[in-house]
Amino acid sequence: MKTLHVGPVLDGKELRNGGGGTFEVINPATGTVIAKESLCDNACVAQIVESSARAFHSPTWQKLPAPARGDLLLSLASAVEKNADELAELEVLDTGKPMAQVRAAEIPLAAAIIRFYAGAADKIEGAIKSGNPDDLMLTLYEPYGVVAGILPWNYPFVNAALKVPPALAAGNAIVLKPSVETPLAAVALAKLCVKAGIPPGIVNVVLGSGSKAGNALVAHPAVKKISFTGSTAAGCAIQKLAADQMKMVNLECGGKNAIIVFADADLERAADAAIISAFLNAGQLCVSCSRALVEASVAEKFESLLAARVAKLKLGDPRAADTLIGPMITRSQYETVLRYLDVARREGCTIRCGGGRLKLPKPFDKGLWVQPTVLTGVKPGMKVHDEEIFGPVLSVVRFENEAEAISIANSVIYGLSGSVWSRDSSRALRVSKAIDTGIIWVNTMLTGYPQIAVPPHKMSGTGVELGVEGLLAYLKRKSIVIGTNDKAPVGWSLS
Repeated sequence: MKTLHVGPVLDGKELRNGGGGTFEVINPATGTVIAKESLCDNACVAQIVESSARAFHSPTWQKLPAPARGDLLLSLASAVEKNADELAELEVLDTGKPMAQVRAAEIPLAAAIIRFYAGAADKIEGAIKSGNPDDLMLTLYEPYGVVAGILPWNYPFVNAALKVPPALAAGNAIVLKPSVETPLAAVALAKLCVKAGIPPGIVNVVLGSGSKAGNALVAHPAVKKISFTGSTAAGCAIQKLAADQMKMVNLECGGKNAIIVFADADLERAADAAIISAFLNAGQLCVSCSRALVEASVAEKFESLLAARVAKLKLGDPRAADTLIGPMITRSQYETVLRYLDVARREGCTIRCGGGRLKLPKPFDKGLWVQPTVLTGVKPGMKVHDEEIFGPVLSVVRFENEAEAISIANSVIYGLSGSVWSRDSSRALRVSKAIDTGIIWVNTMLTGYPQIAVPPHKMSGTGVELGVEGLLAYLKRKSIVIGTNDKAPVGWSLS
């Protein structure tokens, strides 16, 4: 296929040159170059941020009623659906993930998120506070101004749809910075925004690495809030950089989440859930449950169920209808996962299935393929138990009782998601409340979006995404006290 060009977006138009050189975008399924990416230098980043600041302060945007912002987002959702085939193609080229998954799940989810926040745009409410009868006390919400939306490489389009709609529904402008590895979908979405009637400059895009374009974006004084999704290490660096200007930061970072399976659970359904959670998007999902904590009395049976299901997983051609798992999306992550598999062997884990590179015929022989892997004999304290692998690796840990299950689940530094499987509703609720993590699924998995909020705990981040709470995260609070008489403040007499 012809090599594409992708550039930064300024005032709704894609630039040919951002001043920062170029980067070759690789299709991880084949290892071939699919696009030449024009990167931003610091001057280009500043120009794009200043464009968004002008757009935010313009009368066109400032005087736009909240219901009209909602209407623009509805137009954007329709544009996403109308252009679903093109958007899916770009996402598959960028990430190598199965076309069926992108087309049937990710594009519809993105449209649903946009519609959710379209409906919420005119539902932002303040409050009247009770207190001194001589004063009228109000609280209200205001947009920050220019928001930076920094995206990961694992779900480029869905994450762009997670950040643009609530930012705009709240009345902000936003500058997206996709991963340098996966820029295509974010640029396409920004151009669709203009076609949907959103004023040019309200959604702009900078391109480049996190250490250059990303840092320049975070440090720009016109950027008033940062919303970041990515690794914990990068999130910590962003938070430190933003602290010098007291900027609000929303971080959704790493996870080492646990699915807890009790002996009384429906083991067949729980095994299905564990497989979907651990191996969806080749395990490159922050809310993925990569630890299966299983009650010892049923562990052998459950491990057999997992192995049987893994044997049926189809990897390969992303455009084949029966393909379920794609490649690792970046070479760095591919090499990281392979290193962890070597660590698992050294730590004494049993590789129940998988365990290494996957060799495929041409044209996929140079792709970044890793076998779906189930590790047994895993114990807390092992690197493969404690550290985020972010690949198609499921670690099985046995426990004896409820207290031990909770202790193991909480033993890692992360707290993003989790899942509990039991027919005992009282126990399921007790365990859900005891696990220090932001979202828990009980006898289900990966459902509730976009209505349910995801508030990360511990080293998984700060703030919140999704739900109405995710909209309020893009608003700053203000209190107003209006005096209704001419008396001096209590305790003062200046006459």
